[in-house]
Amino acid sequence: MKHFYLKQKAFSLTDRYKIYDETQKELYEVRSKMFSLTNKMEFSRISDGTVLFHFQKQLLHLMPTYHLMDGNHVSIATVKKQLAFLSKKVNVETSDETYDVEGDFTGHQFAIIKDGSEVANLRKKWISWGDTYEITVYEELKAEFFLALVILLDSMFHEESKRRR
Repeated sequence: MKHFYLKQKAFSLTDRYKIYDETQKELYEVRSKMFSLTNKMEFSRISDGTVLFHFQKQLLHLMPTYHLMDGNHVSIATVKKQLAFLSKKVNVETSDETYDVEGDFTGHQFAIIKDGSEVANLRKKWISWGDTYEITVYEELKAEFFLALVILLDSMFHEESKRRR
């Protein structure tokens, strides 16, 4: 089990996130592209600048659908919001696995579930400067994938709340 902390920059023209380990060492950074209809984002490792993942919204879908791609823009997962009443539900499909994401109606707590077992969870802090999350990953070998998924989920639900304003 490993803990990470995700902080979103409060005042920025685009979405920007930094991910820290338990000692508050910066590990990853995520930046969105300005003026992008498809909400493009890049997830990169701070130590060497390597882009590990790209996110992109698929247009013209009834429910919000995103693609999580590797550093070479090859799709590795499809993330689709599910219709749910008083909760948040998302389905994540990779080439060999399926994950369910279940969250509370506020979007402040999520559990990522595979075959009935929780593989990661996140909690959003209520009072903080910018969005701040605590993330627990139980499958450490896929930690980067789950961290990217958490950011994609935050982006998905943040966009949804912007439309309601």
